[in-house]
This record gives sequence, C-alpha cells and structure tokens, in this order.
Amino acid sequence: MAFQIKRAFSSPIFIGTLVLIFAGMIVALVCACLKSLYIQGSTWFMIAYMFVIAFSLLVTICTNTLHKYRLALLTLISVGLSMNVGHIHVYINATVGELQAMSAGLIFVEITLFFWVLILGSGPGTYLADLCGTGAEGKGAMLPTADMAMARTNYRQTMYSNADVATGNGSVADYYSSELNQSTMTSKPRDSSAAVYKARALYAYEANPDDPNEVSIAKDEVMLVIDDSGKWWQVKKDDGTVGIAPSNYLTRIIS
Repeated sequence: MAFQIKRAFSSPIFIGTLVLIFAGMIVALVCACLKSLYIQGSTWFMIAYMFVIAFSLLVTICTNTLHKYRLALLTLISVGLSMNVGHIHVYINATVGELQAMSAGLIFVEITLFFWVLILGSGPGTYLADLCGTGAEGKGAMLPTADMAMARTNYRQTMYSNADVATGNGSVADYYSSELNQSTMTSKPRDSSAAVYKARALYAYEANPDDPNEVSIAKDEVMLVIDDSGKWWQVKKDDGTVGIAPSNYLTRIIS
C-alpha cells in the first residue's frame, strides 16, 4: 500500500492525536536528555517504545491499513499505557522542573493512547470504527486507493463486455454511455422501480473528473441502488443522476 502523508490530515482525529503524541514524546525525550542523571534505565526503554507506537500509528494511517493491524496496535498500546502510567507516577512528584515537564509530556501521550484504545477496540460498524476507518468488515473501512482503481477497472471491463455482446458491434463507448443515461446494466432498460434498495452515504465522495461514469455523493445522502454487484455500485440520486460509487462508502438502509 502506497504511503501518502496526506492521509494523516484527512481527519481531525488523526491530526490531533498524532500531534499530541509526537509533541508529548519530544518533550519527554528532551527533558530526559537534559536531566539524564535522574532518569531510570527503564524510562529510556519506555520512551523508545512510545516512539515505536507513534510511528506505527503514523505508518498505518498513511498506508490506510489501520483496519488490518488494529489488533496488533491495540496490544502494543495497551502495554504502553501501563508502562507510561508507572513512569508518570515516578516523575510527577519530583522537585526538578525538567522531570515535572517530562511527566506533563507523558500525560499528553497517555491521553492519546487511551483515546486510541477506544478507537481500535471498537468493532466494525461502530461509530468510532466507521469514523476512523478501522472496521475490518463493515462499510466503515475505507476502500484503499489501489483497490478502488482495480475495482473501477473491473467494473468498466464487465460493462464493456456486456455491451459488446448486446450490440454485436464495436461501438462499446456509445452503448455504455446511452445505457448508463437510461439507468441500465444490460441491453434491457431499467427504470427507478427496479432499484434494489436505498442506501445512505457514510462518507462524502468526490467523483473522478477523468471518469464520467462516477457520481459525487455527500455524507448521509440517500440514493437508490440499481446494481450492487462488485465494489462499485450503480446508484441513482434524487436529482436523477445515475452513475457508480464505491460500495464501501455506502450502507444499506433497512426499513
């Protein structure tokens, strides 16, 4: 999975927690270096361990793999929480200012780790898992960029193949364009009454400008699902617009 730093800025939760944990660790490290004679040997290990957790969070967020490694991260963070509390207790009552500042930095880290326990410990389909894309099976798990491109390609190839069989000629693009405008998936026209069900958008999605078949959707927008086969669903919006949208951005409305 490609590393894209912009993913870390895609959510206020990601930005806030990453800034807090790195700031806290930097403060703790600097203060520990300034007063190294007062620092226990286990504290250096704890600081290194916390940096491993911080960078692990950053890497999994930027590679969009939180849902794959959430249990491993949860285990690491749970151990880190216990270690961190112990060291806060040791240094918070010190008379040396640098050690008190180090404790303050570790408290910031503790708050961040506790918050991530709630996020990573939430199962698929829960609010926190959907909010941060950590659900492994639910629609909250963001569809990776590479998988999106592959699914889009497979969808188009399937449509092109159907079009070629239906028309018996090489005018695939013309057929696809006309059929999509008529809300169809085969040579037989399909009207709005043929919709499978209604779906609600979990996230906002901006259509790819290079693909006229995609449609933009707003968060919580309700639309009709005409075809739910594959990772890209054909939908019909309230304004009559028909196109495809990623299935992992949609959830079925059960009436």
